[in-house]
Amino acid sequence: MANENAVKVTSNNTVKSAAKSASAPASSSSDKALELYYRLVEFYEKNQQLVIGAGVVLVLAVGGFVFWNQQQATREAEASAMLRKAMTAYKDENFELAVNGDSISAGLAKLVTQFSGTATGETAKLYLANIYFQKGSLDSALQLYSSISTSAPLVAAAATAGEAACYEQKKDFKKAASLYKSAAAKVGNDGYVSVYLNDAARAFELAGEKKEALELLERLKKEFSDTKEGRDAEKAIARLKS
Repeated sequence: MANENAVKVTSNNTVKSAAKSASAPASSSSDKALELYYRLVEFYEKNQQLVIGAGVVLVLAVGGFVFWNQQQATREAEASAMLRKAMTAYKDENFELAVNGDSISAGLAKLVTQFSGTATGETAKLYLANIYFQKGSLDSALQLYSSISTSAPLVAAAATAGEAACYEQKKDFKKAASLYKSAAAKVGNDGYVSVYLNDAARAFELAGEKKEALELLERLKKEFSDTKEGRDAEKAIARLKS
């Protein structure tokens, strides 16, 4: 029988995000470029006031965006520095200090409140949820996990797996299994896919959904044979088929 012990949700890996950009240079003949130039000159002469007004609005909009972007970058840097200090306490399992901080450093609770919506604030929310989970405060952990909004696949997947772990502890195994599968689909890192699929297989087995558990174990055996989960899958398959 599968083990029903608590599944600790921890993440000490650095979350990295990659920005993607694409540009495609436009090409046109010299005749078309010249024709466009004269059309623009003509339009400007007929609508000078409109063009100037639009230009002012554009400059203000761009300037406002640049200022906002700089403010966000400054805010993010401040939050990141504060998170690093809280993480030292977290890794030492000094959860009281990690959550509440001290007279010098802010804790995760303050980071979550003060920097909600930033990348660092959402990451702090994940670690705070992990602490609640490890302390057995499942409802508080679940509320935080489900509220995390991020474009970082590792953080998003960890939050979903955290939700799954909470439901597993609440013995809602079918919902836990579905969430573990979702975490595997969104993590974007093969090193974690096998872990989450194995968690899903365990939860399906606990839910009495043997067919679904076997399907995932077969996938682990076939696609992730070089991982611990893939190597262990064969024994689990034999057990379920016996």
